[in-house]
Amino acid sequence: MKTLVIGSAILDMILQVEQVPKSGEDIFAQNPNTRIGGCAYNVASTLSNLGCEHDLCVPIGEGMCADRIKEELVRKGYPLLIQEVGQDNGFCLCMVDEYGERTFVTVQGVEGRFESRWLKQIPIQEYDNIYLSGYQVCGEGAYIIVDWLENVRGGSIYFAPGPVICKIEPTILNQIFKLRPILHLNEKELLDYTQASSLEEGVKTLYEKTQNKMIVTLGANGAIYWDGKQLLQIPSMQANVVDTIGAGDSHIGAILGYTSKGIGMEESIRNANKVAAGVVGIQGSIMEKEEFEKWMEE
Repeated sequence: MKTLVIGSAILDMILQVEQVPKSGEDIFAQNPNTRIGGCAYNVASTLSNLGCEHDLCVPIGEGMCADRIKEELVRKGYPLLIQEVGQDNGFCLCMVDEYGERTFVTVQGVEGRFESRWLKQIPIQEYDNIYLSGYQVCGEGAYIIVDWLENVRGGSIYFAPGPVICKIEPTILNQIFKLRPILHLNEKELLDYTQASSLEEGVKTLYEKTQNKMIVTLGANGAIYWDGKQLLQIPSMQANVVDTIGAGDSHIGAILGYTSKGIGMEESIRNANKVAAGVVGIQGSIMEKEEFEKWMEE
C-alpha cells in the first residue's frame, strides 16, 4: 500500500526553558538546537523508518529555511515534488519546559498557501492512504486542498487536525468531515473542539460528523480507538520524557505504516504507542533509522 503525506517541512528551533514566559517577562533558555520538522516531514520519517512506500508532498520555497530543508530531503532521497520561488519556508519556535511539554510559535511560509497547480501534478488515485495535517487547512489554500481531496476514490484519508482544530474555518472542517476521514487527535484537541464533558461523549460527537474510525492519544495513558461500536483503550509503555515534539506525528505515522503492512488497527496503535514513547525520549521529532530499529527491538 502506498501513502501520500501532504503538509509541511519547516525548521524547528528548539529551546529548553524552565517555564513558558508570561506576557512581559524575560527568561533564559538553554541548549538551542535547530532541526528539520513539520507534521508531514515527521510522519514521513516514521514511514521511512518502517520501510513503507510513500511520497512526501511538501512545498519547498526559496531562502535560508528552504535551503536547509531541501538539503535534508535530498539527503534522505525524497524527490522535490513542489518547488516555488519568491517565498521561504516557515519555521517554528519550540519552547520545551522542565516537564518536556512543548509550546509552539509557528511562522508559516510557502507551505501555508497550497495552490491548485501544485496538486494537479499529483496522481491522487495512485495512493491507498492520504495523510493531511490541520495546519494546511488553517488559512490560505484550504479550499484548494479540500476540493482536491474530493477526487479521492477508494483510498482512506487520515486527518490530524492538531492544536489548530478550533482555528480551522468551520465550513472547511465540515467539508473535510464529509469525506469521512479517519481522525487522529489528542485528548485536549478533542475536548476543546467538542466541548464535551468526557472522552466518550467527545468521540461520539465527532463520529456523528465523520462516520469513521477515530484514534485519540492520551499521553502516558496510551490511546483510545473508536470503531463506531466500541471504545477501546490501548495502554502505552513507560517513557522517559525529554520533549513531546513530534509525538503525535510519529504516532499517526506508525499507524499508517503498520496498517499498510496489513496489521490490524488495535495492534498498529499498540505499536504506535511504543514509537511515540521512543520519540518523546529524544530531543526533537525524528529518530534516525538505526536508533528507531534498536528502540522497537527492545
